[in-house]
Amino acid sequence: MSKRLYREFYLLPCGEQRGLILLSLLLILSLLFRISVALLPDREPEGMEEFKREASMLMASFAEADSIEKDQNDSIRRSDSVRWNTSGRSAQAYPYTYRRKTREPILPIDINRADSVQLLPLPGIGPVFAGRLIKYRGLLGGYAFLDQLKEVYGMSIETFDLIADLILIDTTLIIKLDLNRATFRELLRHPYLEYEDVKALVNYRDFAEIIQSFQELEDNFILPDSVLDRVEPYLYFNKSVAVDLSK
Repeated sequence: MSKRLYREFYLLPCGEQRGLILLSLLLILSLLFRISVALLPDREPEGMEEFKREASMLMASFAEADSIEKDQNDSIRRSDSVRWNTSGRSAQAYPYTYRRKTREPILPIDINRADSVQLLPLPGIGPVFAGRLIKYRGLLGGYAFLDQLKEVYGMSIETFDLIADLILIDTTLIIKLDLNRATFRELLRHPYLEYEDVKALVNYRDFAEIIQSFQELEDNFILPDSVLDRVEPYLYFNKSVAVDLSK
């Protein structure tokens, strides 16, 4: 029996435990007080008024603590009840509970036409990265393939996947170099051409005077196939008489 009472006591909320302990102490003090009064002359002991006042204040503080704890528990239960009751319900059923932000759909953007500000709506693209995309476009002469965006410094696979379906590429806007007229420096400025590649092109052009086609470059092994495939969208051949471009 005592074990059961002991277990039930510890299952009570903290506020109720404190209240029972306080009540027990007050009962014991009251009993002792009655015994002492019976043994003493019929007059109220000194300090009794102060004792009663302090006891009343102590009881009031415990009552306030119990009230606060009860309010907190009720608030938690109400919150859980709201979550349970609204589970699976539509936003229309609870217009003040659900706050859904509607986003304007992002329209596809032509990467060869847009400026850095127009690129900002793209997910994962901030001002710095938008500037990098524009700068690399200028070095290339324009984007020819979507995968070229992966060559921009800092482009992650995650960001590329986010924007891939939102990018348009108008290849008619690409600025091409005339391989028969471009200077050594102009060719070297292109990201896909290394110094040795440009040297081979210019030496062959000096020898042949006019380069007719990409097939001619391939047949004479002027550039590696990997380089030729990448740079092809950025070159064309003016078949009029070439000028001295070795400078």
